[in-house]
Amino acid sequence: MKSLSINFWSQCSNNCLFCFCREKDLLAEKVGAPVIDSLIDLSRALRRHRASCDWLIISGNEPTLNPNLLKAILLAKKNGYGAEIRTNGRTLKDRKFCLKLMKAGLDSIGITLLSHQAKTHDFLTRTSNSFRETIQGIKNFIALGNASRLVIYVVINRFNFRHLVKIVSFCHKLGVKNLQLNFVYHNDKEIVPQFSEVVKPLNKALTLATGLGLNIGTYGLPPCFLGEYQKLAIELGLKNEVILGGRISDYNYLRTNLGKRKTKYCRQCLQKNTCEGTWKSYYNVYGEEEFKSRPAKIKANVR
Repeated sequence: MKSLSINFWSQCSNNCLFCFCREKDLLAEKVGAPVIDSLIDLSRALRRHRASCDWLIISGNEPTLNPNLLKAILLAKKNGYGAEIRTNGRTLKDRKFCLKLMKAGLDSIGITLLSHQAKTHDFLTRTSNSFRETIQGIKNFIALGNASRLVIYVVINRFNFRHLVKIVSFCHKLGVKNLQLNFVYHNDKEIVPQFSEVVKPLNKALTLATGLGLNIGTYGLPPCFLGEYQKLAIELGLKNEVILGGRISDYNYLRTNLGKRKTKYCRQCLQKNTCEGTWKSYYNVYGEEEFKSRPAKIKANVR
């Protein structure tokens, strides 16, 4: 079964230096899905796709700003779907709102956290007090006994990659159980670090996370840069999504054919048939030469 993904609101309470929602709209293919915030349209879509989908992903920009969010979750549950939202978490600073989400039947929530420090997080979101409100939202959700339903998304970028160990430790102390480290999607060297720079702090962070018993995965990082943690690349078992209203509705196709590509050096790799490569935007910044010696590392790790 697939997930049904909906862009449920056009605005956001943050103004991040990098934003996957905005970046998709910059692609030449114009694959960004339109905002669908009509409950009538959503209800029809839920019924239409029920034979092939069993999970609804509600994202945005920022879906918690949509006054119909609770009704959308109720609709999903009524039609036999699991319900998930992806958010910056700031609205969850209101404990009563957290309770309403749970009462509506929310099954899962993904919250983006960009640093363990307010200064860095607020700099990246370009929004004062966003860190404080996001952390309060995380604390509220966990305090209500929902740690297992919460995933923290950390976007690896130039400003935080050296502090991944501290971020993992910080999340653990908050009571977080599930973490996903996503590599930034962008075309600017001032924002995008090189994989070769990220490898060492990333490896330490993954070692710490697994040692602490956290459920952790990576996204957007080629397995050849993950060393012994290649199995943590979530792309290896990612559930496909139907993007509601998108010109291209198949998320696997969108990700692997338009968002990502491999290099000429990947032909030598034993994982060439399972690896997706990485974001095309990364090659725009750094080219392919960094991958020249990587296939040998894959071979050494899979023996």
